[in-house]
Amino acid sequence: SRDVEINQKGNEITLTYNQVKGGSRVVPVKAVFKIYVKNETFCFSASLTNPDSGWLLRELTYPIFTDIKTKNNLANVYLPSGLGQRFEEPASFGKKSFDYPSGRGTMQWFSINTEKSGIYVASHDADRSKKQFNVSYSNEAISFNSSVTFPIFKNDFESPEVVVTTYQGKWQEAAKRYRSWYDSQFKMPEIPNWVKQESGWLLAILKQQNGYVMWKYHELDQLCDIAEKNGFKTIGLFGWANGGHDYLYPNYIPDDLMGGRPALIAAIERAHKRGFKIVVYANGTLIDASTEYYRYEGNNTIALKEDKSAYTSSIRKYNSATPVVFAEASYSSKVWRKTMLDLALQAHELGADGILYDQVGVKSALLNFSKIQDHTLPQESGTKFRIQMMHEIRTALKKLNPDFVVMTEGVNDAVFTDVDYFHGWGDGTYPDTNAFPGLFKYTFPELVKTQRHSSPMLPRYQANFGSVTGQRHEIETRWEADVNYLKFGKLPDENSYKDEAYFPPNPKSLNEVLAETASKYLRDLIAFENRHGEFFRTGKFIDEEGFTVTGQDIMAKGFLNGNRLGIAVWNQHRTDSRTFQIEVPGYQFIEAEEPETDNREKALKPNSIRLLIYSKR
Repeated sequence: SRDVEINQKGNEITLTYNQVKGGSRVVPVKAVFKIYVKNETFCFSASLTNPDSGWLLRELTYPIFTDIKTKNNLANVYLPSGLGQRFEEPASFGKKSFDYPSGRGTMQWFSINTEKSGIYVASHDADRSKKQFNVSYSNEAISFNSSVTFPIFKNDFESPEVVVTTYQGKWQEAAKRYRSWYDSQFKMPEIPNWVKQESGWLLAILKQQNGYVMWKYHELDQLCDIAEKNGFKTIGLFGWANGGHDYLYPNYIPDDLMGGRPALIAAIERAHKRGFKIVVYANGTLIDASTEYYRYEGNNTIALKEDKSAYTSSIRKYNSATPVVFAEASYSSKVWRKTMLDLALQAHELGADGILYDQVGVKSALLNFSKIQDHTLPQESGTKFRIQMMHEIRTALKKLNPDFVVMTEGVNDAVFTDVDYFHGWGDGTYPDTNAFPGLFKYTFPELVKTQRHSSPMLPRYQANFGSVTGQRHEIETRWEADVNYLKFGKLPDENSYKDEAYFPPNPKSLNEVLAETASKYLRDLIAFENRHGEFFRTGKFIDEEGFTVTGQDIMAKGFLNGNRLGIAVWNQHRTDSRTFQIEVPGYQFIEAEEPETDNREKALKPNSIRLLIYSKR
């Protein structure tokens, strides 16, 4: 085409457009696209220049890959949503996108993999900037298509580098490539030893959105009893302030109805004497639109859409109550960042061991068109300044107490460098069809993250899933029926959660086993993990690398520690025993143990796990 100049120099091809045509209109935008080879990898970059102020460069989709075919049309697609997803049937894959950084776009890469080889598509972007990955499958063409879209909103733009390469081996080879790049740019945080040894936590909402008080501050002693009964030594205090949970954010003031500030401080101190850790809640993104804070600081703190309206959402906790309306905060607001830092300082003053900023690891980066905040580009608010806010908070609190932890809900590797401990959210934190938590856990085995189970009882199946996939456990007390279950062992009926509108537990699930039976198994399982902490706590999660396991309904994952390897094997069938075969080249078998029994039989009982321990030859 006469519209493009093509030049090749060595292993680099440059395509230059001196103008862009849109129908009959010509726009004087110069676009330069480069394709080159570096370290046996294809690299793609672009630069755009727009001298005409009458036009705005809004976004660029580049590169675009079409007709990606696999042998015999057999392939798995691995996407970084939550801890990870795996899609095994190309014909039913359809079209999917993920926004990075967010809880549904936790890393800047994905792969398409057959049994013996794969293709790795990634953005090696050290700024960890906003972008969207698009992947689709065409049943007509019997092939995959992919592209990456970047927001621009300025007249001169240099795209982050996108890399594509094929490789021999399984998906782990792609994960290694990404981790190698990540390590070349970032340093992993030093997290406190108590976090590394974590078994999980009891999440307790003390006061709900409608003002109902379920636990007073002095009842933290009872919460410690309940946590201990289930095997936990950490408690997360949610709804601990005057507004209750999901109301009056960001005002977190100790509540006189629950006993007042002195009672809270005293209760935390008593918990410490029993060896417990206490983490308090703050929402890192939401501002209640009914508050004085919103009225007087809203302009300084909220993100604005292009038409200057607010980004809003609402949360309705009870069918009998009206929804509470929230505006989305902007991380590029100095006022908001100071508000969040002040909440961490308050948590430290109360004696807490950490603070959790809800949703910071989950939210996509909003395009923020406010003109009075620190960002230059609308996409920077949720990327550059989110990272800055978490870094400022963590740095300040570590100076006061190196063991103080900063937590968030969900995970993405943009905030990974400034968070100690993660609360479960999203794909891979619970067992479902496409759950594949090994994707993130293999790439970042340092991750300490809880499961997510919004219920006062963690069923045996979910607990085993957490153990084998290297996650910490949790139970939650959110509603009045949860309190009755945990305090008195009272099982709920079909009316127990009738008014609760926000993800209440399933009464049927809670009635499957006695409360005491569920607690005992979780306690035994956690004790088992603690006995083998060299694997479950401080071992390196290696997924299925280096060994092979065969057997119907069998899942097995490995944890490496020096010359010792622990392989957790789980029979996922709920009613039938299963046998399995395992091969571990280069290792010799030492011993096997199960949480409940000294089972020496070959068959693994239904919904049970066994740890096989090996040492290197």
